[in-house]
Amino acid sequence: MTTIQKDALEIKNLTNSELLELLTAEGELQQWLWQKARETRQTHLENQAVVRGVIEISNYCQKNCDYCAIRAVNTQIERYRFTAEEILAIAQQIAEAHIPIVFLQAGQDPQCDPILEEVIPEIKRRFNVNILLCLGERPKAVYERFAELGANSYILKFESSNPELYKQIAHTSLEKRLQCARWIQEAGLKLGTGNIVGLPHQTLDMLVDDIRLALEINPDFVSSSPFIPNQNTPLESLPYGNLNYTLNTMAIYRIALKTPLIPTVSALEKIQPGGQLMGFNAGANVITINFTPQDFQEKYLIYSQKRFVVRLNHALETLHQAGLKVEKLITQNYQAN
Repeated sequence: MTTIQKDALEIKNLTNSELLELLTAEGELQQWLWQKARETRQTHLENQAVVRGVIEISNYCQKNCDYCAIRAVNTQIERYRFTAEEILAIAQQIAEAHIPIVFLQAGQDPQCDPILEEVIPEIKRRFNVNILLCLGERPKAVYERFAELGANSYILKFESSNPELYKQIAHTSLEKRLQCARWIQEAGLKLGTGNIVGLPHQTLDMLVDDIRLALEINPDFVSSSPFIPNQNTPLESLPYGNLNYTLNTMAIYRIALKTPLIPTVSALEKIQPGGQLMGFNAGANVITINFTPQDFQEKYLIYSQKRFVVRLNHALETLHQAGLKVEKLITQNYQAN
């Protein structure tokens, strides 16, 4: 029997044991939690969803995170880096689909920076869209430069709030990661962050601490993603992260923080068909459509060689099933690559 006062739920005031009860909720309590998350989304966002189009511009990376196949030491993949012209051509496809956010994602590859110097202002000039970046850890001056060029927001997930676990899987310090997150905010960029559920040696108490850290950061975007084992990595033999814990974390984020963008990530669909709809049912309001040309999608192995790639039709159908609204999105006569 739950001890949580449902009528006056305030996530930040919950004890760790109460937060753990929500994190691990099943059955009636889980359905109540998700319903509360949907009600919060309706109240604060009027069930308005956000669609963004991602271009995975480079699979080079300086880091060696144990869960990721584009890690620097992996010699089993073919590396690529798009030119400015290639990025602009794909950005045009996103704009033609009336998608208002161009999402430029890469490994931690500073050699992309000169290319971004050209493409960020040009995308803004040509297409009048918001630009979201996910490019890893950079010096403070680089974040400031991205903002000057016209970027609007930046995703840098903290992955785990536990310094020892983070260092074990990422081989760099959590302190540096969080410092970069602060620099992003100080540069005037909106910040996205979040955690991974199912990392090796991760405990439920660590997941509670992840939630606490996300609430402390108070980001503009926040996500929870299930761990997906990836070929040619040290963690390739581990199981998937727990789907319910991931979805419950998303619902907790929605109830606690009210207005952030919360994506229903493609990894949810990888674990279970309909997983992204479950994400919307747990309070998410963002879906990302992949515009990376197919030959390169197969080389951008952040989840697995057989990752689920979100297409336009899948995104629109999932939004429709969730009863969410999207403005100005072309629904016919358009297919992403």
